[in-house]
Amino acid sequence: MKEEIQFSVQMTAGEVYRFTIYHLYHKFSGIFGICLSLMAFIILITSFDSLTDQSRVILILVALWFTILAPIILFFRAKGQVKRNKSYQKPLNYQLDHAGITVSQDDVKQTIEWENLMKIVETKSQFLIYSSNIHAFVFPKKAVGEECSVLREMLIGYTEKTNVRLKGMKMKQKED
Repeated sequence: MKEEIQFSVQMTAGEVYRFTIYHLYHKFSGIFGICLSLMAFIILITSFDSLTDQSRVILILVALWFTILAPIILFFRAKGQVKRNKSYQKPLNYQLDHAGITVSQDDVKQTIEWENLMKIVETKSQFLIYSSNIHAFVFPKKAVGEECSVLREMLIGYTEKTNVRLKGMKMKQKED
């Protein structure tokens, strides 16, 4: 296993949006919202003729909320967050080693130890390293580049003796 990896991340609205979408739709409330929207859509289709105009409008809004409207709202929030958050104006520099994850920008540097993490999730386009239920380091795979497999191996290796939960991260079985 490689001992250390370094890379920089320039947060964009797209990266923040992907994180918030993942975070919302992988919690109970997001899954419940999708189910609610689908049920409203099914009721709207199957009972359209027997519904009042007011009921139709309400069902249309409920059907659209978690499937169309919420993602649009989240996108504009992500754009605003990137504009307002000064730490997103410059790249964040990351160093991962035996001590933990060190993030630095300009003269500010902070390290979080591996045992202080809660969960690590690998999605199709990002590694999400949660330090609390709602806060995470977002490592876009395009920022990590060709070292994604090295990063994955390090994350698994450095957290194997901690209580950090891993999701979506599979190590290739080594042949004997």
